[in-house]
This record gives sequence, C-alpha cells and structure tokens, in this order.
Amino acid sequence: MFNYILKRFKKIIIRILSLMFFLILLLMIFLYLNYRLNDEYPNPNDIYSYVEKNKSQTYLNEKNKEFLKEKDIWSIRLDKNGKVIESFNKPKEVQGKFEITDVARFTRFYLADYPVFTYIVGDGLIIFAYPKNSLDKFPVNYYNYKNFIFNLELVLLFFILFLIFVYIIYRVDVKKILKNILPFQRAIDNLYEDDYERLDEYGELKDLAISINRANEKYNNLKESQEKWIRGVSHDVRTPLAKISWELSKENKEEFDTKNIQDQVIKISNILEGLNLTISLSNIDKESFREESPLKVIRKLIVDKLNENPEREIIFKNNIKNQNVKIKMDPNLFYRMLENILKNSLIYTEGKIRVKISDSEDTLKISIIDEGGGVSENIIEKIHNEDLTNITTHGLGIFISKQITELHDGTFIIKNNHQGLEVSFVFEHMI
Repeated sequence: MFNYILKRFKKIIIRILSLMFFLILLLMIFLYLNYRLNDEYPNPNDIYSYVEKNKSQTYLNEKNKEFLKEKDIWSIRLDKNGKVIESFNKPKEVQGKFEITDVARFTRFYLADYPVFTYIVGDGLIIFAYPKNSLDKFPVNYYNYKNFIFNLELVLLFFILFLIFVYIIYRVDVKKILKNILPFQRAIDNLYEDDYERLDEYGELKDLAISINRANEKYNNLKESQEKWIRGVSHDVRTPLAKISWELSKENKEEFDTKNIQDQVIKISNILEGLNLTISLSNIDKESFREESPLKVIRKLIVDKLNENPEREIIFKNNIKNQNVKIKMDPNLFYRMLENILKNSLIYTEGKIRVKISDSEDTLKISIIDEGGGVSENIIEKIHNEDLTNITTHGLGIFISKQITELHDGTFIIKNNHQGLEVSFVFEHMI
C-alpha cells in the first residue's frame, strides 16, 4: 500500500517538475532566439564608435566603408542644411536633400522602409541604415507605468493559474488514489469473512490485489484443511478409543488385552503424528531446499527397508539416462514421501515390490508398484480431493506423500492396476 502511494506521489512530483521544466525550456528558447536575432546585427552604437574612431578628413573613408560593407549597412552624412555630403551604398530611392520634417520623421521611424539610426557629428548628422525587415524601431522612448503594473499583474495571474492547475492535478490524483484504495480497504476488512469479494488483478495495484487474494485463498484452504483434519481425527481416533474403552470396562483386570491397548495407543499416536506433519508442511520454506540426487535417496530407502524386512523382495529398476540428475529438495521429506508408499506396500501387501525411476527430456518419474489388492477408489478420490474424512491410516500416509510431492513442485499419480497399486511421482525442471 505504501509503495503504491509513494508511486502516485512520485508521479505527481514528476508531472509538476515536467511542467516547470517545459516552461523553463520555453523561456530559454525565447531568450536564446532573441539573443540570436540581436546578435545577427551589430549594435548601432558600436557602428558609430568604430566609424568615429577611424574617421579621417571624412567619416566615410575607405576603411569605414569596408567595415560598413562587411556589416551590410549603408550610410549618409548630412550637413546643417540637410544636404547629403557623404554617402556609402545609398539606395536610389533615398533623396539627396532632406527637410527638417524628414529628419524628424526618420529619426523616430524609418527612412524608405530602412531602419536608420542618427548621430550628431559636428554641425551635421550621420545616418546608419540597416537592411529592410532586419530591426524594428520603437516609436516612443518612454514606458507606460500602467502597462508595467498591468504586465506585473498578468504575470502574477499566470503564476496563480499555474498553481491552481498543479492543485487540480494533485486533487485528481489523490481522488484516483482513494478510489483505487477503497476496494482494497474493503477487501482487507472482509479478508477472513465468508462474503469476501475477490479483487480484480489488473492495473497499478495488480501485485497488491494478487497478494490479498492469495492471503484469502490460503486462509480458506487452511480453514478447509482444519475442518478436514478435525473430521479425520474424530473418525480415526474414535475406533481406537472405543477399543481401549471396551478393554478398560472389563471388570476383571486379568482379562485386559494389554497388547491390544498398546496397539491402539500407537495407532492414535501415528494418526496424530501424520496430521501434525500435514500442518507443518504448509509452513515449510522451499527456499531452504537444496540440489540433491533422487537416486541417492531411493537407494538409501531401499537398503533401509530391506534391512527391516529381509524376507521381502524389492526390485529397483534404474532407467534414467542422466545418472547425475538432481532435484531441489528437502532430502528428509523426499525420503518420507517415498517411504510412506513403500512402507504401506510392505505392511498391507505380499509379493514383489518394484521401484522404477526413468527420465525423458526434462521429466523425471519415480514409480512404486506392488502386487496387492490396491486401495479403495473412494480413498483415491478423497486423496485427490484432499478430504481426510473417514480416511484410514493407510490413506493418510498416501495423502502426506501427495502433499510432499506438490511441495516439491511435482505431480502425484495413484491408480489401481491388475498387478496391485501403482503410485508415481513426476517432477519437471530437473537440474
């Protein structure tokens, strides 16, 4: 939630900074273009200073003419009567004598559409004319105070409008944040309720929606599993307790079947141990798994069971091409996964037991096949549905193996065939 709000806040800040950057960029472009335009033509005062400094008997001597030609400027000098006494590149449309009204006019405006600048030299004038459409002349040399105040107020207004615009963006984003967060707030409030509504998993808050939905799903699975465990315990423990109670109800203590009582206590203990294991499996961190060889675990298991049951025949068939294949696993749990099935076959069946391991491309398959009568299809269905009600200790061991298989990202397959029961563990993404 905090990361989302932080992201939205960052977006608001980035938008404001982007807008400010854009305005600054426009201002820089404006100033640069003005600088470039002003720099394109020399300052009239600089022209006059150069000509004044390099004059000889005449102002428009060869050196000054060369300079004016280089700057694309033509020039004329008038005497006190307004007559042209010196000139350089004077256009034909410009007359040779000017009245005082003409002087007043081009001093403030233009001369034949040429922007001109006038300087006093002695008792006359010198005029420097720039190309047409090169420079603009202002008709006044003063500034209106009211205009200055108006422009200042206009700038202040624009700044206020800019702040209002930023505030509107902020309010829209905050409103959008609250709108997006509200469903999550309701979902969190109803997270463990029966009327929980699943969140849509899309948009900027997709990860948060997935996490909340997953939390609710885990809770429901845990709740359902607990109900199944309670029903399973209540059924499986009821029969041993009834037998113990029946034994203890005998008036003659010498008739007590002590071994029967011990067997029932062991049976209850095994049931509770299995149920405790199913609970602990949901809390195991797969990050602690390490790369191990399944062959090593299988060989150890077979050796252990043959030592415990020397009269039984366990046939191991190794059909894998890559003998160095490894799987990310918890070796103890992997051992327990296979042991539950093999142990059931040893206890509840007679005849040969076959353990096969094979591979194809990126898939590893481990199968345990016995020659017994198989198990009830009802038990197989309950194991697939993870239903522990009315399940025997035999079925509970298979269920635990299924859980461990899925914990290792594998697929658990159980089926009855003409030879007996076949249980397979299929794993992909081998190393």
